[in-house]
Amino acid sequence: MDSHDHAQPTAGESDAGTPGAVLANGLTAEQQASVDRARAYAQELQDTVFKDAAEAERRRRAEESRPPPGTVNPGLLGGVDARNLSVLSRLYVGSINFELTEEHLHRVFSEFGTVHSVSMSKDPATGRHKGYGFVEFEVPEAAMLAMEALNGTMLGGRQLRIGRPNNYNVAVMQGFPPPPPERIYVANVNEAISEDVLREIFGPFGEVSACVLAPDLSARRHKGWGFIEFAQAAAAEQAAAAMNGLALANVVLRVRPSVVGGPLGPGMAALDEAAQVPQQVADMAASVSQSIAEAGPAGSAVVLLANVVGGRSEVDDELASDMAGEGLKCGRIVKVVVHIASDEELAASGNLSAEVSIFMQYAEPAAAAAALELFDGRWFGGRRIAARLFDPDRFRVVTSADTMVFIP
Repeated sequence: MDSHDHAQPTAGESDAGTPGAVLANGLTAEQQASVDRARAYAQELQDTVFKDAAEAERRRRAEESRPPPGTVNPGLLGGVDARNLSVLSRLYVGSINFELTEEHLHRVFSEFGTVHSVSMSKDPATGRHKGYGFVEFEVPEAAMLAMEALNGTMLGGRQLRIGRPNNYNVAVMQGFPPPPPERIYVANVNEAISEDVLREIFGPFGEVSACVLAPDLSARRHKGWGFIEFAQAAAAEQAAAAMNGLALANVVLRVRPSVVGGPLGPGMAALDEAAQVPQQVADMAASVSQSIAEAGPAGSAVVLLANVVGGRSEVDDELASDMAGEGLKCGRIVKVVVHIASDEELAASGNLSAEVSIFMQYAEPAAAAAALELFDGRWFGGRRIAARLFDPDRFRVVTSADTMVFIP
C-alpha cells in the first residue's frame, strides 16, 4: 500500500489520544469531559442541596398549615383546605335594617358559634351600609345552624334573607371527610356548663363516646360550642331533634348534625397543655402596649388600623373603600392603603396576627387625631380595631410596594 493511502478516521470514530479529536456529537474529547463533569455536578446538587431545600420548604408549609393548639374544627384537623372551609362557613345576610351595625349582627349570630368576621358593604358617599353583609363563622356547622334558624326572621323590623354568597359552590364539599352520623354540633352552651356536665345532660339519649367544647386559650374557658359523639347514630338523631331550642341554664341550646367529618381535637384538655402567662406579666405587657400606642408620633397625619381582619384571606376589593367611607367623617383622606405583611415582617414583629394592616393618610394631623378617636376600640366585622398614629416616613417606606391603594 502506498504511504499516502493510510486509513483515515471515519465518522463515528475518534482518537481520544489525539488533541482536538472530534467525537460523533460534534464535541472534542475535552469539551465532552467538561459536559460530563457539569452533568455530574448538577446531579449532585439535585441529590443534595436542591433535595434538602425542597424538604425544608415542605416542612415549612406543613408547619404553617398545622392548626393552632386547642383547635376544635374537624374539617381543618382532617386536612381540608382552610379556604374551602371558609367558603362553607360564610353566609350572605340581606335585608338588614339600616340602623343596625356590625356589633348588632355579631351579637345575634354569636348564638350559633364563634363569629370569625362580620362585614357590611358601605356607601362611601353616605357612610351607611347598603343593607347587606356577610357573616363568617369558625366552623361550617355554625353557618348551617344560623341559616336554618334565622332566614326569614324579623330583625329591626325587617325580614332577614340569609343564604350562601355568590362564590359558594356545592362542589366545594367534594372530597371533604363525610360527617359521622353519630356526631352532633352543640352551640350557645352556658359558660358554667363543663364538658362533663354536658356529657351527663346528653347521656339519656345513649352512650356518649366523646364530648368536646372549643377552648378559648387566652380566657381559659370554652367558647360556648363544641361536638358530641354518640356510640349509635340513632342516639345522635334523637338528641339533635329533642335538644335544639331547649332552654338550658337560661340560654337556648342550638343543636344540629355535624357537617364535615374529621378528628375532634382535645377540647378543654388543651388548656392543661397550654402555657399560662402569669397575670402580672400579662398586665404589664398590656400597659406597655397601651403606653406605646398612646404616645405615637405627635402631629402625624397617618393612622394605622390593626385587627380589622383576621388575615389575608379576609381581604376583599371593598375593604379599603369601606374603611375610607368611615374615615371621611374625620376629614379629607389622601389615600387608604391595605398592607399585607411579608414573612420577614411578621417574623421581625413576632406578632403573627398582624398580617394585614390598614393605613389611612389624612391631609391634616387634626383629622388623623379625630380618626384615632373614632376607630380605636371600635368593633368592625366582629373584631375590635386597634388604632394608633404612625410615623409618616416609615409609612412611605412600608407601603412603597403595596398595590391595594384606594384614593377617595
